[in-house]
Amino acid sequence: MTPVSFVERSTPTVAARTFSETARDFDAEYANLRHTINAAGLLERAYSYYCARILLTYAMFGLALALPFVLPATFGWSLCAALLIGFTSVQVSMVGHDAGHLAVFKSARANFALGLMSMSLSLGVGFWYWCDRHNKHHAHTNDVEGDPDLAGSGLLAFSEAEAAARRGWRRTIAKHQAKLSILFVIFLLIIVFAFRVESWLFAFRRLRGSRRVTELALLILNLALSLAPVAVLGWRWLWIFIAGQMVGGVYFGLIVATNHKGMPVWAKDAQLSFLQRQVLSSRNVTSNPFWDFIFGGLNYQIEHHLFPTMPRVNLRRARERVKPFCRAHGLDYEEVDPLTSYRRVYVELRRIGRAVA
Repeated sequence: MTPVSFVERSTPTVAARTFSETARDFDAEYANLRHTINAAGLLERAYSYYCARILLTYAMFGLALALPFVLPATFGWSLCAALLIGFTSVQVSMVGHDAGHLAVFKSARANFALGLMSMSLSLGVGFWYWCDRHNKHHAHTNDVEGDPDLAGSGLLAFSEAEAAARRGWRRTIAKHQAKLSILFVIFLLIIVFAFRVESWLFAFRRLRGSRRVTELALLILNLALSLAPVAVLGWRWLWIFIAGQMVGGVYFGLIVATNHKGMPVWAKDAQLSFLQRQVLSSRNVTSNPFWDFIFGGLNYQIEHHLFPTMPRVNLRRARERVKPFCRAHGLDYEEVDPLTSYRRVYVELRRIGRAVA
């Protein structure tokens, strides 16, 4: 089998030809890997783990929401409450993420109910909107046109061709995007509000029947619950809430930026096997209990993309099998610490910017 190198990936037309020659072989190898993973019991539901994890997550989230009512009404304490609300909100969203992948329960209906509770009701981000967007990301990972995490990036360019094709002020942005990467942080401060607005639009435009009614009812209830504390805490709650949403956006962005940014991107017609696309487009973050908790299992991005329905608690054990498998089959398996991942994203943005004359 012909190994796939980074050099081949640098030119989409060559990559498409080379990959098509080996895609069928890689499909067979993935089937063998999946059989190994399944035989090890790593795709079985982990009810005890998720019961404990969900209880812990919502206990932290409830505590964060309660703090503004019991802490002194000072700037410092209010900021602490906002930080904790932002952090725990993302932890709650990770429960919704797992439910959306059908990783928690055997029943799809039970997973959807948990997802609606975690996303639509708890966070005000529509569960069905998120599922639609996230499923496209998994199906078209790092496809410049098909992956909403790239196609919807707006300001940043993730390929030389995209940067070179831009005109006007967007071309200037692409040219200096590494220096202007602070704009990405500013975007993260408002990304949660964008998700909320897009959730409402998705519910009205795309959903029908009971799904639309349920989604809109939960979004309305979330909005009411989010504003209700103003009656007790006054305008102080409003700025705590807004600050918490901003913190959550930055936390979310720092997690997802490590996963695929700075990794190879693919032309729309690239002939890739599922195994090639998911492994070569993804980056893992160092495996240890601390990062497992902070990243909610998304530090095992390669394993997650290969086996989306796998319970979060089993991803580390899957890594022990996937990593040597990839090396044995000539697939680059990238795993670095968080700081190194951010540095690599920055270096890639700078390299792409240089393609703009």
